[in-house]
Amino acid sequence: MRGQLESLVYPGFVAATGRDRLPDVARYLLALQRRLEGLRRDPQRDRAWTQRVQAVAAEYEQLRRELPPGGGLDEIRWMIEELRVSLFAQTLRTPYPVSEKRIHRAMDALLAP
Repeated sequence: MRGQLESLVYPGFVAATGRDRLPDVARYLLALQRRLEGLRRDPQRDRAWTQRVQAVAAEYEQLRRELPPGGGLDEIRWMIEELRVSLFAQTLRTPYPVSEKRIHRAMDALLAP
């Protein structure tokens, strides 16, 4: 959770994130708070969901190493944040359907010629 927080809020994050995305960042932070609340109730569920997100995030990081910046990589990063919302804070809702499968399809599309 600290890593997620540090990837969302850091010196200069407002300029780097952009004005249009700031409401999403606020929602991601609220989702992180809800996750903390849920962790107390069901740590095993949190662990299982964390493993799912970590698997997708690891594949994304590998893709980032293989591709030049831009070209859809940022959108996939935000999809992973939306996946966290959909798992850990469902009541906050996501602006579009998101799943590991959809994220993998988006990554595959970046690799397609």
